[in-house]
Parts: sequence; structure tokens; C-alpha cells
Amino acid sequence: MVSVASYRFNNDLRYRGEGHEAQRQLTPPYLLEPVRKVLGGIGLDPCTEPDNPTNAERFYIEADDGLTRLWWTVDWSPSVYVNPPYSKAREPWVKACVAAGARGQPVVLLIPSHTDTRIWHYAMRSVDQVCFLRGRVKFGVLRENRRQEAASHPSALLGWNVDLTPCRPLGCVIAVGHTK
Repeated sequence: MVSVASYRFNNDLRYRGEGHEAQRQLTPPYLLEPVRKVLGGIGLDPCTEPDNPTNAERFYIEADDGLTRLWWTVDWSPSVYVNPPYSKAREPWVKACVAAGARGQPVVLLIPSHTDTRIWHYAMRSVDQVCFLRGRVKFGVLRENRRQEAASHPSALLGWNVDLTPCRPLGCVIAVGHTK
């Protein structure tokens, strides 16, 4: 007999593969509007869908592999919004956001607020502000029971070189006092 605890701590279940259908979810409009205000519009969304639901000036879809593309050039340093895949697949995206923030680009990242993970702490060493979102992100997709599909975890918006104050209606905004 398998105990409940062994099921809960089975990393094969917790870390879905990159190709799993539940890896990617579109950012709902109620989150996108404050993010657009913070960024003054979204210059680049490096991991979106073909119909560009964020209305970014420039965007990359999965086939483009936004991680291998330049997020800036000498004459183009856009604001960046990233809603990466879930699970361990998000780790290289977090690292790319940290690098973009270090270059001075305005960046907002939607991420599970798993404050016990290494990747969370890696991001927190350089982020300027955090907005811990109230409740679970609701994706606007109705399930059979007519309730909205929601994230299975709490989430946060991390901001580099931006003021997340316009996101206060979404949750608690905290400035992070770190030394660069």
C-alpha cells in the first residue's frame, strides 16, 4: 500500500515534463492589465501563443524558442513580460529574467510563489519588487462543473526595474531590500 506522504513527495508527479498539456496557461486579462500599466505596454513576450494574447510588440512562440533569442539589441531594449511554463521548465526562464533585469530592462515575471525552492531564492537575490497574488490565478477556462480552472499553487509577480504599485489590487506588493 502506498502512503499519502509518498504520493505527495513523488517528484515525477510534482514535476511534469515540458511537453505536458498543463505546463502552459495563458495569463488572464485581470492580471495582464496591471502588468501593461507597470511596463507601459509589453515590448516583448518571449514565451506566448501564436495569437499573442498579451499584445506584445514582439513575441516568440514555443517553436521560436524564446530562450535562445535575443531579448535586447543595441537599438531595442524592450519591457519584458514572462509567464513561463510551470514545473522545472520555468528555471531557465527565471534565469533569463534575472539576466534581463541585470541589463536594466524592465521585466515582470509571473511565477509560482514556491518560496522554499532554489529558483525562487535565485530570483529574489536580484528582484526589486514582489506582488504576492491574492488567491490562486484563475485562467478563465471553465471546467465541467462551470467553475474556472485555477492554478494549483499560489503565485507572484516579480519585477525588475519596475514599480509594481499598480498591481496592489491583485495582492501584497513588497519592495525587496537587496544589495546588487
